[in-house]
Amino acid sequence: MSIILKQTDIYILRAVIILIGVGTVSMYSASSVFAEYKYDDYLYYLTKQMIWLPLAITAYLFSSRLNYHVIKKYIYQIIAVTWFLIILAFMLNSTGRPSRYLIIAGKNWLTTSDLARITLIIYTAYFIDLYSKQIHDVRFMIKNFSLVPCVTLILILMQPDLSSTFIISLIIIAMLYTAKASTKYILLIITSAILLGSFKIATTEYMLKRLDFWTNEAKVDKQQDISLWALGNGGWLGKGPGKSQMKNGYLTAAHTDFILPIIGEEFGFAGILGIFGLFVWIFHNGIGCLKIASNRFAMFIALGVLFNIMFYFLINVSFVLGYIPNTGLAMPFVSYGGSNIIFTLLAVGFLLNIYREGLQKSTIKYRGVFSE
Repeated sequence: MSIILKQTDIYILRAVIILIGVGTVSMYSASSVFAEYKYDDYLYYLTKQMIWLPLAITAYLFSSRLNYHVIKKYIYQIIAVTWFLIILAFMLNSTGRPSRYLIIAGKNWLTTSDLARITLIIYTAYFIDLYSKQIHDVRFMIKNFSLVPCVTLILILMQPDLSSTFIISLIIIAMLYTAKASTKYILLIITSAILLGSFKIATTEYMLKRLDFWTNEAKVDKQQDISLWALGNGGWLGKGPGKSQMKNGYLTAAHTDFILPIIGEEFGFAGILGIFGLFVWIFHNGIGCLKIASNRFAMFIALGVLFNIMFYFLINVSFVLGYIPNTGLAMPFVSYGGSNIIFTLLAVGFLLNIYREGLQKSTIKYRGVFSE
């Protein structure tokens, strides 16, 4: 057993901690001016993030020590709770419209799509493990798999949250493709998603406006143009922490969706390269977790977690650079947001839990063979 393999969990944890640290510093810098203007407290967002972080660490500690095999027994109860919370968020919304946030007593307790994302990753891994021999049958998949993802994704789309619907669908499709599910079924999912997504965009004003800005060269998407300017303005080494100009009212959502341009302006190309390197390092070591997973259920949970982290990262970078319309998706570990950091660290806990279990079983097996 190589030293590299034995230290995979440590490497992933170190990368995550560094990303959270850089993200917290950059988030504070990006949000302080806006927080002072809106709440008369430049520490407002930093204080809230400092409240969320201990909860996120608790979520990580829970999932990293949980006997995740028990989840199989309660998977449908977990799905039912997820649906209940999404519908409850609709019911408690004071505007009477669907909402992506569970707001109780005026406080945002949960972004329901974050919970749904982890639930569907686990459910898909559970289904692939249980029906590995039947997933090649398109009729079987339509009849037995489709209901749970379809209901969940439609509820999220109604919020409306097309971005989360899209990325969760992408994670599920990638998991099914890796498991060699029916190609016809995967194409059916993609076709249905394109049709439903197109209809939602065409009937939702702000979504149509975002697409119009992105496709029409005569119009300007100020967010993406300013983000590119901020990235270029940082040069090789940046202006230094807290010295971004674009955070001063020029770039909205600078502490959430557009945190990367602030990092680029303050830490330069070196800082951006460091962020990319850390995510690549997580992906590289995450593959090691897949290889050592002790069973199919564990392997596909780990795969879903990796897809989750990398897809969010790549999509965030893509819309910041203007390659796709603004999706509003946060960068994992770096952007401000309670539910995002809690459920992302919960997912990382599952990943390292799977790795440690696999390492332990591999070590026992290795010793047993060696002793013979």
